[in-house]
Amino acid sequence: RITANASGGSDLAEDSLGAIDRCLKWNGPGDWTGTIKCLLLLTDAPAHGLAPKEYSGILNGDSYSTRHPSGLTAECVVEDLITNDVDLFFCSFKPRATFPTEEMISELYLEHPKNSEEREMTLIPMVPKEQSVGVEALAAAGASKHIIFVLDESSSMRSSWAGVVLAYKKYLHSRLESQSSLDLVSVVQFSQSARLLIDRESISTAANGTDLKNCGRGTRFSPAASLAAQVVPTTPSSHSPVVVFMSDGGTDHQDSAMASQTFSQINTEVISRFKSDLELHVIAFRGGADTRQLSDIARASRKGRLHACADSAALSQTFENIAGGQEVASMLESQIGRRISEAVANKLSLEYLR
Repeated sequence: RITANASGGSDLAEDSLGAIDRCLKWNGPGDWTGTIKCLLLLTDAPAHGLAPKEYSGILNGDSYSTRHPSGLTAECVVEDLITNDVDLFFCSFKPRATFPTEEMISELYLEHPKNSEEREMTLIPMVPKEQSVGVEALAAAGASKHIIFVLDESSSMRSSWAGVVLAYKKYLHSRLESQSSLDLVSVVQFSQSARLLIDRESISTAANGTDLKNCGRGTRFSPAASLAAQVVPTTPSSHSPVVVFMSDGGTDHQDSAMASQTFSQINTEVISRFKSDLELHVIAFRGGADTRQLSDIARASRKGRLHACADSAALSQTFENIAGGQEVASMLESQIGRRISEAVANKLSLEYLR
């Protein structure tokens, strides 16, 4: 059974060899008994020990770069594939990351002395290689982020604060499930003043840390914007900044204007440094939020967007959507079936004609 949500792992490389080995060891009735046998591997990461060389220079690149935890090697896995007459379809969502794995398995297939039928691995790139992101370009592609949450903790938020914390946690776990373990997290909470509770923690630490506490009273946007203006420049060059600003209220006209101006200045600095506008998500929470003032803040960046959330459930969904990149997921879903079915059909046709 396929799981509904991917999870697990603490590094970027994955146990592709172990996955193939486990499939080949299925021995139930009907397993691997057909005339034409194939295995589809879908991955966006290199196998342990076969990661690109740049993975060695980053934290959590490959925890098993020298030896597979179960002692598996690419040689023994390919040996089992050929011995069992199984064709391997390698479906890659990040060709630049998986290229060394593909190259090694493909060479082992072609050079294996038992491969008298000249079987070979069939590569199915799910995205063009030039659109794939290498480790050295993670920041440019927005894959590694410094996420700055700017959260309203005024007294009106107390009854909904548990929902805010839940939405925040879901955001972090969604990023972790999408292999974004290099992300950094900062949290600013504000009411009449602003305070920095978390400063560039790893996303894993933040996700497992203590819950955020609410202890504010009134609402002013400008102190929050000013503190965000201090936090955003601390973003490492290896990351791209993202601001998630959430409020259930409003403030006076002068304070709102000051906040909007501050975010415009932040965006100008981000453009100068990162050559791209600030990814800015502004969330109007519940019916009391001043959408006009919040819209002005969102317009500070060309990548600014206003989200309206009527309740805690909608807030959680919005946080998950922001974290997961739903537009990308929808595009991939529309292409996966077509690409795989075409490649498999072609391969099976050749097998039938042998």
